[in-house]
Amino acid sequence: MVKRTNEEWLAALLESGEAQVQALSDLREYLVRATFVYLRDGRVEVTHLSTDTLYEMAEDYAQNALLSIRDNLDKFRGDAKFTTWAYRFVINEAAADLRRRRYRDFSWDDLAKQETAVFSPLTESETKNDPELKAAREELVTFLLQVLETELNERQRQAVLGIHFQGRSLQEVAENLETTPNTLYKMLHDARKKIKAKLLAHHYSAGDILGLFDNLW
Repeated sequence: MVKRTNEEWLAALLESGEAQVQALSDLREYLVRATFVYLRDGRVEVTHLSTDTLYEMAEDYAQNALLSIRDNLDKFRGDAKFTTWAYRFVINEAAADLRRRRYRDFSWDDLAKQETAVFSPLTESETKNDPELKAAREELVTFLLQVLETELNERQRQAVLGIHFQGRSLQEVAENLETTPNTLYKMLHDARKKIKAKLLAHHYSAGDILGLFDNLW
């Protein structure tokens, strides 16, 4: 990251063109690294998560913090280094989300039982007279839940749960995660790619996936 004075940071971020693009890239890189260390070393509730998951969480927090920083540049008074000021935004973002998670934790086993509006049609529709087909669909749904738990970071899981399992609107889920609809859309796009890639890697064909999730995806 290029070393900048407070004045240089403000000038670069407020102007348009290549200087702004580079400054935003440098600031995002700094925020991601700082948040990753904060999650890895400072938050015991996420120590069980993989390095990749922590890094993805750091990227999400950094992206949201970057938007807040840009919206509040006029409030920077230069009382501290600019990066120290910016760091507070991303740590507040991470801390607030982790605090909300304590009230939103859920069991994927319970989810499989409770989300009957989603899972019952998938496993029972047109399968009452075909036990083998019903068993095959139940196996695929069970595997999907494992993928959601192991392959997605926490915010991606919350996004997928809200949109695809609870049928909530994009705007509602975005507000709950304190992010923008555009950021949530990107989050969902990335999550879908991970889910489909994992299913395909375990020899579920595209036809299997599309047939089961046609109404969801």
